Amino acid sequence: MKSSQQEVRDERYFAARKATIISVAVNIFLSVGKIIAGMVGNSAAILADGIHSASDLITDGVVLVAMRIAKQGVDEDHPYGHGKYETLATLFVSVALLAVAIGIAIDSWGRLVDPELTTPTSLALWAAAISILAKEAIFQYTYRLGKRYNAKAIIANAWHHRSDAVSSIAALIGVGGAMVGYPILDPLAAIAVAFILGKVGIELFLEALQDLTDSRQAIDAEVQKKIANLVHDVQGVLSAHLLNPRGLGPDIRVDVHVVVDGYLSVSEGHQIAEKVRYHLMNELESVTDVLVHVDPEEDHEESVRMFVSREKLNNLLEKCIADSPLFANLDRMTPHYRKNGVLLEMQFKVDLDYPMVLIRTEAGLLSSRLLAAEKELDEVKIGFIMVDTKRPVTSLQQGSN
Repeated sequence: MKSSQQEVRDERYFAARKATIISVAVNIFLSVGKIIAGMVGNSAAILADGIHSASDLITDGVVLVAMRIAKQGVDEDHPYGHGKYETLATLFVSVALLAVAIGIAIDSWGRLVDPELTTPTSLALWAAAISILAKEAIFQYTYRLGKRYNAKAIIANAWHHRSDAVSSIAALIGVGGAMVGYPILDPLAAIAVAFILGKVGIELFLEALQDLTDSRQAIDAEVQKKIANLVHDVQGVLSAHLLNPRGLGPDIRVDVHVVVDGYLSVSEGHQIAEKVRYHLMNELESVTDVLVHVDPEEDHEESVRMFVSREKLNNLLEKCIADSPLFANLDRMTPHYRKNGVLLEMQFKVDLDYPMVLIRTEAGLLSSRLLAAEKELDEVKIGFIMVDTKRPVTSLQQGSN
């Protein structure tokens, strides 16, 4: 399982690297072209759009570095992997978008209040049109890649490309309007570009913040539903609660409490927990770690009541049976801890010569003494294995109280 997850991480990284190389090449062409077109063509909107494309070069590099780190997986210093680095990359992209938006808005406002507004040329118009087509194509390619590999940093960068395409549309409208006699539309379009950038930046920032703060909203609702269904599918799981998936970049860690039969052995309860763990990790590629807590019954309370210990129960039992030869051979004592108290199960080896009436009477008295001596005891069950001391083979006859 570990090797397959590493293969997926490597595949995601190489896919991201390929997408980044394509994006860098296109962004260099567009940013240089639009900045020149904005300056030569007298368009603040196209100049702002060119700066936006230039900012994509920085975010492309950040995403690629983050993906390279994230693919390393678990190590001694990072027991939950490096997936959060992708979230940090998303956070950086969002802050970069906000910074560019603020810069463009300030510059465009200065141009807007300038009484000598210049009219853009057709060069600026062509630059905007080419940018729309190129950036939308990159968005479609990068977004599908991010969805395929559940890479939030790639998806965030894809939306950065889409915001560039939308800003180019705003720039196209502004330049076209300025060319037909409304020069004020050009700086207004640049402000619209800043608004679009700011909106996308805030959305990406909030999404990254949800992931970094382990918010449940960072995990898709359908994925959460599927996780819950997979847990309940495991044989031996009676119910589940406190199901808490949290994002680690592209990965998901799941914490869950499962309720099993309270009278199972510890090893059988552990086996069911391991089945839950492996079932989730095998069925959902994004789930890389699962912590399963086993409960003997439904208990949604945060605080756990601490009952009397086995050691104290054992000492109490020794005192209660000290003067009774009937209970000299204790075979097994098992306390079951329940919400309402402790069920104490005991089994004794008793000689066949003892009358059953005497055994049941003494068992009833012992139960009463134990319940009276320990208030946290809720129920006492006493069983017997009837042993023929005259023969080497024991009888399986059993009585209980």
